[in-house]
Amino acid sequence: MSYLDQPRLNFSGMFQADVSTINNDVTNYNNATFTPEKQKLSKDSWNPEGTGNFRLIDCQITGGVLNGKLLSSAQDDPAIGMLLENARERVYGKLVDLDPQQQMVSAIWGMQLRLSDGAGANLFVGDYEPAAFINLWKRQQHESAFHDQTLAAIYQSVLSQVAWKCDHGSPLLAALHAASEQGWLSINMNLYGYGRDPSIPRYTLGHVVGSIGPWRQGSPKHFVPGRQMIPAFSNVMTPAHGVSFFTCLVQEQRQRVSADFGNCLPIEGADGGFQNLGRLLLAVDRSNPDGPLDTVSAASVAILGEVGYQNGNARAQQDWYARTAGIEDFDYSHLDPWIAQNIGHRPLLLLSPVAGSGEAPSSYQVLVQESFGGFYARADSIVYRLNPDETVAAEMYATRYGQPLATTLVFGTQLGLMPSSQPPTINTGKLDYPEQLNTDASGRAQLRIHAPAAGPGNPRGYIDGQLYGIGWKMPAQPKDSPQNIWNFISLLAYDRVTAPAVPAWYPDIQPILQQYANLYPIMSRHLIDLADYDSVVEHVRILDLAFSLPQSDPNHMPVTRDLSDAKRAMILRWLRLPGADGKPLKGKASAPKAAPPVEAEARPVLALDPLQTAGKTAVFMAYQAYQARQGGKP
Repeated sequence: MSYLDQPRLNFSGMFQADVSTINNDVTNYNNATFTPEKQKLSKDSWNPEGTGNFRLIDCQITGGVLNGKLLSSAQDDPAIGMLLENARERVYGKLVDLDPQQQMVSAIWGMQLRLSDGAGANLFVGDYEPAAFINLWKRQQHESAFHDQTLAAIYQSVLSQVAWKCDHGSPLLAALHAASEQGWLSINMNLYGYGRDPSIPRYTLGHVVGSIGPWRQGSPKHFVPGRQMIPAFSNVMTPAHGVSFFTCLVQEQRQRVSADFGNCLPIEGADGGFQNLGRLLLAVDRSNPDGPLDTVSAASVAILGEVGYQNGNARAQQDWYARTAGIEDFDYSHLDPWIAQNIGHRPLLLLSPVAGSGEAPSSYQVLVQESFGGFYARADSIVYRLNPDETVAAEMYATRYGQPLATTLVFGTQLGLMPSSQPPTINTGKLDYPEQLNTDASGRAQLRIHAPAAGPGNPRGYIDGQLYGIGWKMPAQPKDSPQNIWNFISLLAYDRVTAPAVPAWYPDIQPILQQYANLYPIMSRHLIDLADYDSVVEHVRILDLAFSLPQSDPNHMPVTRDLSDAKRAMILRWLRLPGADGKPLKGKASAPKAAPPVEAEARPVLALDPLQTAGKTAVFMAYQAYQARQGGKP
């Protein structure tokens, strides 16, 4: 079960992503060439003192669904109007990139959310399981302020370890609690309208609209294995017909389709007003095409219903979005019986009447169609960090028309691009994983990925580790099927570090902490100067605690989660082994070396083996150029 099931809570409000931006330029990781000027506000570094905090602001429950009925006010159910808030007794969550060269899978770590009645009582409290965003696209058509971020994406995860209060008086919450195994909840968030201009009130803020539904053990945590709607793209960020990826959940027993339009419809500006695409209708194709469709006749489709995004004026449209989070539930029990008999093996289509066809169109333009043949495969978690000689197991799911599929998956990988105008020679160990896997009758398989014991080497010099991307294909799928270009696994494999038995500030610890002081000056300016030995040793106890916390803890250090286990263990050993003066060993600084020439700035991104679509590397090179024009991370 997932947020697309019922019962369902919908919410709307703002979010803050207070990211640091000095790390947008990979050359800033080079201690030898870094200068304090790079810590100042600039066009490229539009938030140099970012804390990394991620939090929700003024988020309210704005709607819900129970027993097929849309709830819109506290009179419908007392849960409507309650607040979805951050943790009361711990710090905010953190927004974390995998790597400066892979900023397309930024993940939220350490966030706790609670449903509050506004009078001090919590109805439930749960931990947000770390998740990376996906389905990034240019949703906002026009800037509302200078340097607006026009891209949008979704976060889907679960709230785990949920503690419920039972005397809330809400039938909707009671039903949600009863439907959720172990009380866990599925949550989806659509993020858009992010402001990067320091002169506006919306600086570091954006809009969030989302849903919370039941979750059961064994279900994916980070995606819905439903019917995957895959658009054609005119470029890497812009779908050809204006509508991006979305998912439908078909419940044949209930004769209902729940379609999530929350992140796929274009908006005019940062306030979320929808661009007018005309009437949009969800339909079932009566044939079974294995190729792209441009237009279809009215006789060749069965209409399920119309998307309500266009009803009324702009205010009414925004109210629809807030109440529903963009999710439409189509009941087909009263429609053509052919639908119930065939929807399980016929593709879904999103249609728009051909211009001039009137109230009873004879033909429709196909804006988005389901993946060819209904085939789809995905890893539940799409981001991993690997220490030398470590193995991770990625849970893979294969489906056809939303149902589990026993099939074969074929995998392939390629290294990330290197920074600098003169890339170093790559001498790296290959990740070890099978070339292909067979999914079982439940459509599942575990892709076990092992990092070489020697590590990948250090091809980037001043940046730890090496990036990899793993893509896959399904031989059963029709050739040249369009794919979700963000549907791949990103991995960072750390370098092997041989730490001394007794590390010292010089030469072991200072280079590591100097880099963090350069890139994230907020801590050094206001708490601990990580570049200064005396300041660091004055705070040994707090640093020992922060470096020893698990990655899932919001107080984990470093906030960026980009330090290998070996380096973190070396720092902890140094903090815990004082010298004769009772302080961690200082050692002796080596003579300063002449600074090497400043490298040309580069914004390389992850390149993949072209398994999912032809020209995958070209896609990401196009994204590289787009990102450079936008002035930094998405």
